[in-house]
Amino acid sequence: MPITKPGPMRLSLPSDQLVLEKLTEGRNLAANIAADVDRSRNYINQRMPQMHDYGLVRKVGPVEGTGLYEITPKGIATLRLIDDYSEGEVFEDHVEQRADQIEIRQVVVTDPGSEDS
Repeated sequence: MPITKPGPMRLSLPSDQLVLEKLTEGRNLAANIAADVDRSRNYINQRMPQMHDYGLVRKVGPVEGTGLYEITPKGIATLRLIDDYSEGEVFEDHVEQRADQIEIRQVVVTDPGSEDS
């Protein structure tokens, strides 16, 4: 089966913006995101795969289907440019250009007092 590119990015505002803002705090479960942004769990469970198809979020976790998501550079770029949002290639081109300049670093915890160190 050939891989198809998703259609043009169609954001659902302000909900998608709230989700992306929440994910800037770190990885999170869809159920937690729903509670934190005051949207139904069903609604978030419908939006997250769409946002994943747009490349705004990445599904992570050791188990498939856990609903654990993190923001991508494209998601950060979208959030930064959200005030200029309009459906179409111009906005998406600006997002892609901005995303190329963004690097997301994972949190590393160093605790010299821990027995695990």
